[in-house]
Amino acid sequence: MHLDRRLLGWGLFFILVGGVPLAVRANLLDRELVAQWPLLWPILIIGWGIGLLLRRTQIGWVGGAITAITFGIMGGGLLATGAGAIPFASGCGTNDPVVSFASRTGQLDPTAQVNVEFNCGSLTVDAVDGAAWTLAGSDRDGSGPRVTSTSGQVSIEASDKGTFPGANRSVWNLGLPRSPALALGLTLNAGDGTVDLTGASISSTTLTLNAGKLTFDLGATASLGDVNGTVNAGAATMSLPAGARDVNLSLNAGSLAICLPVGSPVRVGWAGTLGSNNFSSAGLVRVDDSTWTSAGFDATKAHTELHVSANAGSFDLRFGGSCRA
Repeated sequence: MHLDRRLLGWGLFFILVGGVPLAVRANLLDRELVAQWPLLWPILIIGWGIGLLLRRTQIGWVGGAITAITFGIMGGGLLATGAGAIPFASGCGTNDPVVSFASRTGQLDPTAQVNVEFNCGSLTVDAVDGAAWTLAGSDRDGSGPRVTSTSGQVSIEASDKGTFPGANRSVWNLGLPRSPALALGLTLNAGDGTVDLTGASISSTTLTLNAGKLTFDLGATASLGDVNGTVNAGAATMSLPAGARDVNLSLNAGSLAICLPVGSPVRVGWAGTLGSNNFSSAGLVRVDDSTWTSAGFDATKAHTELHVSANAGSFDLRFGGSCRA
């Protein structure tokens, strides 16, 4: 067999880009270890240096192979865990917030809209008793976010909106009331987010994650409507209760996991390019090239309609157990 060394690098690259996410899913590689893929960048420089030194020798291909292997591991790590760990990629620096901003609060009507756009840092959202929302936290200068509030709608957005997102690293602690029925829109750009809406009534949810890490727990809500989510170069998990609802998800690089209670009836519509899933190992039954269902599925009974589009990303469906990003 003749080995075409001109294509050796591409072969190694594609094998690793596909193999690393599969190995993470099979628990052959530790996810936290793979998440350190950005730290491998110095090996690229070493590979390029070796390539220059050996350029006119019979083993000149070694430098290219090292570079291809490194790029493959980094690319596979990106697909498996997202880009949230890279400050320069997410635009989020490492400066710690030191100044507390003035807390905000307000009452909401029985039905209300809440929109949150967060840039860079740490976001925590919890459900609280009553009909009032609360916000506290800190940032570099104590200026706090921009808040527009009425009894029917609350909009909270970073004060550095429209500038470089890392200019104002923040910590927000947001409490959302359990009494009103809330339509929630959440955008997280870089940083880490933890959302636990236990006991809340959520009429609809729209989530966008860009280059960050998010754990979104809707599994113990008092009521929950349709859910829409987009993950771009991030790592996210979402816990949902069983029940009749549409869940529409788009994944573009990175990883996304949906957790449902054991025995939840579900039908999955799947589409995408270079996306991977675990439907077979999760116990789903394949109906056709794009449709999977839980065992014994009956479309006439209440079930979750899950629509997933995954482009160069890793999608997991879990029944029971832990669901954290």
